[in-house]
Amino acid sequence: MLGIKKTLAQFIFSLPDNWISTVVRSDKKEETMGLDPRCHLACNLARVLPKMEQMTPEKARKHFQEQMGIFDEPAIPLAHIEDKLIPTPSASFIPVRVYNAQPQKRNLPIILFFHGGGLTVGSLDTHDSFCRKLSHFTRSIVVAVDYRLAPEHPYPAAHEDALLAYQYVRNSAYIFGGSPNAIAVCGDSAGALLATTLCLRAKKEKIPLPVYQILLYPMLDSFRESASYNRLGEGFVLTKHLMRWFVKNYVPNEADRQLPTNSPVLTDLKDLKGLPPAYVAIAGFDPLRDQGEEYAHRLSQAGVKVEERFFPSLIHGYIQMGRLIPKAKEAESDLFQSILHFFSQRKF
Repeated sequence: MLGIKKTLAQFIFSLPDNWISTVVRSDKKEETMGLDPRCHLACNLARVLPKMEQMTPEKARKHFQEQMGIFDEPAIPLAHIEDKLIPTPSASFIPVRVYNAQPQKRNLPIILFFHGGGLTVGSLDTHDSFCRKLSHFTRSIVVAVDYRLAPEHPYPAAHEDALLAYQYVRNSAYIFGGSPNAIAVCGDSAGALLATTLCLRAKKEKIPLPVYQILLYPMLDSFRESASYNRLGEGFVLTKHLMRWFVKNYVPNEADRQLPTNSPVLTDLKDLKGLPPAYVAIAGFDPLRDQGEEYAHRLSQAGVKVEERFFPSLIHGYIQMGRLIPKAKEAESDLFQSILHFFSQRKF
């Protein structure tokens, strides 16, 4: 069934630009005029799909994985991929997947990756294709973290797993073929929250900081609902109803939602000073747009070097849409080039 859906999606999205534009622009709504036609088509398809917030978490995870399979590109073969288990103080384990496109080389940069999915859905498999590309095109080792999910494991479970994974990667960097002095953290959506707060916590606890933070359409405010949250909260794949479900699952205690660990945009400027340089990617038709813009601005105010990338015609989740949406592919290429440039300027 998944193969049939992928073939059908490929056929629909491969139609000529003018055909797609004619179909999706038929309503002539002003609020969607700047939206990429193929993103618009994806939004229209999403409207007829079952709503994850109305499912059990288990069903939502299966649904999310199937949808990612429809849009994702074929997996790039890599020279080395390995699943490992990180031991924790509680005698449990955190699964990680290590990707290395150049295992014959040593002292490579390492990117610690946290997948999106509202801290409720998503897995190593849903972001496998992206992580392969990330390793291949940035010439880096990628370590993807399968942190615990809510509501079974609410706050601070995912945050704790993120920190333990970072410490493990630092201690094992040479074994992986990487450098402990060239570790970046990366995440999309809720994964960007984990990457962000990992940097904040490392600074507070005087742990050696990552050298770079890569935040893709980040979820950075669990407490407030901004203007873009309401303006773009319906009809653009990610909805405000789904976001509320995600937040409720992971942070059931409302008082915890305004903590900097769950809402980094509320962090004092003094606590942002000294954080690593950041690449912040923002999609124009994303309910979380304001959160990314606000955090990028606050980082700049604190003296942090920020590469803010704005993709006005794209939607939330675009890194997994490159197979069918050329504009998403362009944004992905910008990301890879920025990472390559950053590491090429460093000595480690």
